[in-house]
Amino acid sequence: MAAIATKSEMHENSTNEKSTRIMQSFLLKIMTSIQNMQNFLKTHALLRKILPFITIFVITGLVTIFFFSNLYLSYSSKNYAEKQLALVNASIPDSSSYNAQTGKKETKDQAHIVGNTINIPTSGSDVILSDINSATKAIKIELEQTKPVTLVTGTVEIEDFGIAPNAYTLADSFQMSTGKHNTRTLRFESHGDAYKVRLHFNQTGAPFTLKAVTVNPPFALHINFGMWAILFVASSLIFLVYKKKWYLLNYDRHNLAQNIVFWAVCAMLMGFSLYLCFVVYHGHGIRVPFPSDLYDRVNGNPYTEQLKAWKSNSLALLQQPPKELVESANPFSWGQRMDLGSKGVSIPWDVVFHNNHYYCYFGIVPFLLTYLPFNLLFPHAVPSAILVVTIFAVAIIPSMFALLREVVEFFAIRANYCLFLLSAAAFPFGCLIFYLQSSASLYYMPLLSAILFGILFVYASLKAVRLHATHPRAGYALFALAGISLALQCGSRPNACIPVVAFIAPLFIALLFDAKRSIANRVAAASSFLVPAIVGVAGILAYNYLRFKSFFNFGNEEQLTNFDLRFNSKSFDPTKIRDIFLNYFLKPFNISENFPYISIPWANNQGYGNSFYTHMIFGLMMIPLFWWLFTLRRKFMQKIEYIMTVVGLVASFLLLYLNYCLGGNLYRYYCDSIIIFILIAIMSMLHRVKPYSKDIDITCEKDCAIAEQSSLRLYIPAVLCAAVTIVIVGLLVFSNHTEPSADIQNVNPDLFLKWSDLFTIGR
Repeated sequence: MAAIATKSEMHENSTNEKSTRIMQSFLLKIMTSIQNMQNFLKTHALLRKILPFITIFVITGLVTIFFFSNLYLSYSSKNYAEKQLALVNASIPDSSSYNAQTGKKETKDQAHIVGNTINIPTSGSDVILSDINSATKAIKIELEQTKPVTLVTGTVEIEDFGIAPNAYTLADSFQMSTGKHNTRTLRFESHGDAYKVRLHFNQTGAPFTLKAVTVNPPFALHINFGMWAILFVASSLIFLVYKKKWYLLNYDRHNLAQNIVFWAVCAMLMGFSLYLCFVVYHGHGIRVPFPSDLYDRVNGNPYTEQLKAWKSNSLALLQQPPKELVESANPFSWGQRMDLGSKGVSIPWDVVFHNNHYYCYFGIVPFLLTYLPFNLLFPHAVPSAILVVTIFAVAIIPSMFALLREVVEFFAIRANYCLFLLSAAAFPFGCLIFYLQSSASLYYMPLLSAILFGILFVYASLKAVRLHATHPRAGYALFALAGISLALQCGSRPNACIPVVAFIAPLFIALLFDAKRSIANRVAAASSFLVPAIVGVAGILAYNYLRFKSFFNFGNEEQLTNFDLRFNSKSFDPTKIRDIFLNYFLKPFNISENFPYISIPWANNQGYGNSFYTHMIFGLMMIPLFWWLFTLRRKFMQKIEYIMTVVGLVASFLLLYLNYCLGGNLYRYYCDSIIIFILIAIMSMLHRVKPYSKDIDITCEKDCAIAEQSSLRLYIPAVLCAAVTIVIVGLLVFSNHTEPSADIQNVNPDLFLKWSDLFTIGR
């Protein structure tokens, strides 16, 4: 036995030695290959530089293939035979419904079969196709192409061996169009044989025709090359930032290269704004015929009616209120006006009804800056809503970049350059500029105008104070610009002046009582600002008096809108404070599995004893840049900066409460304060994420490493907050708006689906 055991052990040892030699030989070959590669790279410097990017290209390509392609849906035609279903044999269920209130059956338009196609009405329909009787992997739906193009959405349900009989389960959902994207291949994986498919088409903007349905169409691999390019560029930038240690780079306003990149990013965002106007919403055009009887709160709006009135030398709109409205018990009652409307009486919406005349209550400045000059150039046209909001958006973007640059200079913030650049790019997104632009209706013209002139007011004020000592003439000119900007903001949306004035007021007060400056100098500076501001505001108040016989009556309480606003209370109410936090700050998005993945929900219904306006809203906490407000610390800020920040935030929060009481639950009511919120959040972020310099800050090599890692740890969440802000608000552009006519899926379905395919996983 011992001999046998010894022989066995010898054989085992021999095997182990052989395995060890093979492994050593293999490792030696690998080491040799690595050494040869290193030697090769040493002699080929160019290849050594581009090798990381080749690696990134390959890795992002693999990620794209696995996550942004339909590889997971691959199948063989041998195992899954192609079969076109006969639409002529389709079953169309009755889509009528029972109305519980009236007790009657409500009939709807029914889908009907025409040859081997099916016409689907605008109300949508279910279509059931049977006789599949085979294993399935996918299903292809094809619609007839039509113009104008319509977005078609719905679901696919399957009945198969695993769930039959007379039962369906969800297989997939779809978004397609009657234009270029009129076919869609969807998941339809049967458990055993599939027997039936039920196609559910949702309500659409126009009727359409179902042309063909095919199970197991020939598989064709689709790789999302656009996403590949995005991933490659983003990954390469991240690699360069880390490799080159750009996250340690100081911002230097005198550095030409940094400034070129800074303004190039600004130009790119301006280009995106123009893209929204001239590509995404090209169907809206830039001109609207004038005069016109159109009234839709978008292009045929009170500004258009105001132009008609001014051309007729009238401050009141020319349309005369009907006798029934004038004689009604309460013309501001929504129910009263709905009752008159049901009797055929035409009453406009969102205008002022004062002294038996209609007036436009929206800020006069957008009208003066866009409608009047445009009509002078084109006497038979007025600008479309999308053109007006684009003009303001394109002006806002460089103003925001200039403001952020001035803030960093004024408060001596030692900013990280890459983070500063990303913050500048995120600033317009954080203030919802592109979303407000894409909303493209009357309500957003004065709002964007107020944001523009609020930014210019803060910018001119900061720069005027900074240059006043060394360049007094430039300082006086900038003070005058600040005064003009404030007056124009007041003429756009008066409430929006409160946060920016509160933010700048401590600085102006400090300047006014600065004993180091001569009295003449201070008086000249104050006069430069106050004269244009007072003249502008006086003009606005005089305009109010000419219309309403009151300087401070802007017409808000006499609006013909949802409720009688004269009864809105501005008194203290703790339940409103609670709901402001719930809706203005904490309200989350609705989440969907389909692009754009997020949508704005309706606010929670509140009861404060009577009517209260409720509409779409999401919380400011859904904007990641806003989170940096919670990192504010006195020790990182100058005294005047801290005072300005505190006063600005307090005024912004008070304005939120005022707007909530006067307006209600709608996201545009917190946009009056959003500039100050996001600006202060960015300032806090740039203060906290400080770059470090080996030459200035740290002397010990060990401390250098610690400081470098610390900077990186703060850098990552800051970058993520800015980047995610851009992504979230970018997605909102493609989401729902207060006016359905602004929804991109309705305006430009094919473009919407093109973006959808770019950002859809597994497509």
